Amino acid sequence: MQVEPSAPAVEQVNPPRDAAAAPPIAHEMDTPAWYERKAHLVFWLVAACGLALDLVSKEWIFHHLRQSREPMSVIPSVIDFQTMFNGGALFGIGQGQTSLFLVASVVALTLVVWMFACSSARRKLLHVALAGILAGALGNMYDRSFVRLVEYPIKSYRYFVREDLPDGRIRLVEYPPAPNARQIELPPSSAEFIGPELGYVRDFIKISTAIRGQSIYPWIFNVADMLLVGGVGILAIQLLFERQSRAAADSPPQIAA
Repeated sequence: MQVEPSAPAVEQVNPPRDAAAAPPIAHEMDTPAWYERKAHLVFWLVAACGLALDLVSKEWIFHHLRQSREPMSVIPSVIDFQTMFNGGALFGIGQGQTSLFLVASVVALTLVVWMFACSSARRKLLHVALAGILAGALGNMYDRSFVRLVEYPIKSYRYFVREDLPDGRIRLVEYPPAPNARQIELPPSSAEFIGPELGYVRDFIKISTAIRGQSIYPWIFNVADMLLVGGVGILAIQLLFERQSRAAADSPPQIAA
């Protein structure tokens, strides 16, 4: 009687838990935001709302306060509204360099849109930050392009829209133009006393909090500046967290003694 050899026992090995949970390789690549409709909706809607808030707030404040040097208290000892024209960048740097700032704004806008297009469609917070930067850059870029004024200091007025009349005279209209805006007509010989026409950014938010008589933030800014600083801050924090997470993932596992 022949005894058939028994088949060798097959040992079942369960796959590692991490390997079972790992997604297929085909799904490891995220869809770029440029090809995702929802990502576009978030990005452009936030940018449009931020830009509208900036431009509408500037128009309202400057038509209400005009060029008054007296601040309007919004939250006592915290925030005031005070109109100011800034011919430079943030913190008043680079006064009078309108063309340079316009070129820099175009470069920044191109970079922001490129970063959005190349990012993952799932990174909503990054898209909000980039949209804030886009809205802030567009708001100040609008001012430098269309709020073009000359300086001619008289009493409480200083910034005017210049009009060259057919007879050679120069008409200065107080900014912002309004039915009751002050107008001055000067002879051609006064041209040398009028400052060059420059693009100005309209600022109006002032932090009035002071410690021992010193303001904690002496600069006046606008909504566009807030969007720029906020967007850059969120972007920097995200990059920092990503770097820390990547460093933790790349570090070798520690074996307990």
